[in-house]
Amino acid sequence: MASKTTLNATNLEALGAERLAALLMEISTGDANAKRRLRMELAGQDSPDKLAAEIRKRLTTIAAAETMIGWRTLKTFRADLHSQRRLIVEQVAPAAPAEALSLIGQFLRMSNAVLERASDNSGEMLALFAQAAVDFGAIAASAQIAPPTLIPQVVELLIHNGYGQADPLVAGLVPTLGDDGLVALRGQLETAAAIPEKAAAPKSRRMSKWRRNRTLEYSFARRRSRADSLRVALEAIADALGDVDAFIALQPSRRTLATALRIAERQLSANRAEDALATLDGVTERPRDRPPEWTRLRVEALQVAGHSEEAQALRLDTFLATLDATYLREHLKRLPDFDDIEAEDEALDRAMSHPDAGRALDLLIAWPSLERAARLIIERIRNLNGDDEAGLTAAADRLAARYPLAATLLLRKVVESILFNAHSDRYKAAAAAVWEIERLDPHIEDYGASTPHAEWLGGLRKTYRHRVEFWRAVDE
Repeated sequence: MASKTTLNATNLEALGAERLAALLMEISTGDANAKRRLRMELAGQDSPDKLAAEIRKRLTTIAAAETMIGWRTLKTFRADLHSQRRLIVEQVAPAAPAEALSLIGQFLRMSNAVLERASDNSGEMLALFAQAAVDFGAIAASAQIAPPTLIPQVVELLIHNGYGQADPLVAGLVPTLGDDGLVALRGQLETAAAIPEKAAAPKSRRMSKWRRNRTLEYSFARRRSRADSLRVALEAIADALGDVDAFIALQPSRRTLATALRIAERQLSANRAEDALATLDGVTERPRDRPPEWTRLRVEALQVAGHSEEAQALRLDTFLATLDATYLREHLKRLPDFDDIEAEDEALDRAMSHPDAGRALDLLIAWPSLERAARLIIERIRNLNGDDEAGLTAAADRLAARYPLAATLLLRKVVESILFNAHSDRYKAAAAAVWEIERLDPHIEDYGASTPHAEWLGGLRKTYRHRVEFWRAVDE
């Protein structure tokens, strides 16, 4: 049960209305945002129309401002915007959805100007406007405005979507517009795209060119062209309609890797696997420069298109190149009974000779194939990176019970790396590793080609005798 002094709504209610009113008057003194919020709450208590008028007045003031919003004032300004958005969504929309839609539209229309003035290096301001775009769709559904009336407002917002803040609009309006409304919206956007963009108006002298550039330099968002904004909107409409060909037609080139991936994803969703293969195989990038997403899509396309053997071969080749266990598991589960056991053994044996010994060890520990992991360590200990303290220590923990020599070699690698790099903050961890090595020593019957414990520890004392803090921790 919370203490009576804990700051929460229940405890504050106990103070009573009169005491709370006095406290709010005291707290809001000198705080313009707090006073403004209280006035708006009072207006909302009186009537939704009065609250809407207060919000509209505040949004008009914000839109008309031209001064830079620097980091000192950004937090307060962002809180003000967030407050306006919440008032629209939570108080105006339930009582007057049509008025709320008009207000959230006004909120979005000022977004370009605000983002140009704000040093929004965190992206929080952009996210706030993107949330308003989501709100627009929800409010439009409750306002029940006919698509012919709604579409012109949406077109304006999408045309002036300079930072991507209105990107969620189309997806949010799908239930309201329906297929016919989306087609009409697409037609109006295509008409707008054919009209040349007007030259930008001269910037205000209130902000120098140098200062404006500095604002943009430290902003999260980068302004995009009207053509790009329209293309993004038309892509969203094509996706909403399931029109893959319309999406493809919007792409300047389908041979670039990023574009080909987007096209192939949609072709696969439309059961056009052969088309997806042609798209993926047509990219200009060399095979070694193609990302995992390209391989994932190509495997899926091959399987759906009925090229099962090619898909299986690509899964195995990809596993051997990347040691991504997902591909091996997918490969094995498609093999006949008993064949999968032999194939698994062969694949894991080949994985042991992968150029990246650390990645191979991670695979074998996670699979798990601890016997192979132990052999890998003994055979390739020189190829393992002692800086991977967390990974090697975790592997040693898994191996200690059955393969104490392998666990010992990993822990030695960690200790030697810490001492070599003089990571004094890790000396206690290194000392703990030495204690574990000493605990494992009696369980090792044959060190083979590896150095026995006493000899290794003696060499360590000789080489790193000046690491006084470490040896003090070991000898505690």
